[in-house]
Amino acid sequence: MNKRHAKICILLLFCFIVGFSTGIGIKFYYESTTFKPFAWDDSPVIVNCYGKDFNKYQFERAIEYWAIRGYNVGMYVHSPSDEVCDNEWLDGMIILRKSEKLSNGILANTIRRTSTFTMRSAVIQYAPGSQNLNLLNEHELGHALGFTHVEKEKHIMHPHYHKMGRDFYIP
Repeated sequence: MNKRHAKICILLLFCFIVGFSTGIGIKFYYESTTFKPFAWDDSPVIVNCYGKDFNKYQFERAIEYWAIRGYNVGMYVHSPSDEVCDNEWLDGMIILRKSEKLSNGILANTIRRTSTFTMRSAVIQYAPGSQNLNLLNEHELGHALGFTHVEKEKHIMHPHYHKMGRDFYIP
């Protein structure tokens, strides 16, 4: 390869890196400034891969909380097969899992897999023992439905558990 080709390759690589970085920056900016940056094409199925100590009625209450506000899920499977739970991600599903990796007082975390503005799948990870705390399931399901945090006390999407409440409104 001659010097001219090497320069062109370096320039193309540089353009790719700048373009990729800019795209990621735009996505993060959009997510941080939009209350509901993503939506599901179809109602997601929720599967409990946390285990038997996850209270079925607690999560059904969280589903009802969002259904009353017009955000529905396809169904809730409390005891899915091991085959389903062996998958890290499944399109069209919200998977509930126990996580020993959460630290610094984090009770739960929702990881969303998206494509453009569409939710593809989500995983809600709970610190052991936090899965049945009052309002935590409603909050994390809100993330899995596409919502971000709101810095208003008593709002279900408040980022701090002790400041959460049952309020929900679009800011």
